[in-house]
Amino acid sequence: MREKGLSLLEIIVSAVIMSLLVVGLANLFLAGKRQILHSRARMTGGELGKYFLDPLQMDVRQDLWGNNCLSAGIGCPGAQVVEGLSYAPNYNITSNSPIGRVNRVRVNITWNEPS
Repeated sequence: MREKGLSLLEIIVSAVIMSLLVVGLANLFLAGKRQILHSRARMTGGELGKYFLDPLQMDVRQDLWGNNCLSAGIGCPGAQVVEGLSYAPNYNITSNSPIGRVNRVRVNITWNEPS
């Protein structure tokens, strides 16, 4: 007499294999989501860099440089919160240029990404 069906051992082995596949796919989806959030935060930081430098565009002339928000210390945008992340600007002004007295402003945007 031949029995039709699966034994308990076969069912357990197939369940273990399926669970390993599901866990691997879940990790793949979580890594993809983390990468998308990281890319979105970088794009937002780049857009905010333009926002942080916008007040300086009106004062690009060297003879008016002393009237901008960085030299006066007021009016420059501070930290911004976008989608729950706080983006903070850090301005770096370089004045020593080989072609004369030219100021270069670099803004570094920092934020803490969720883990």
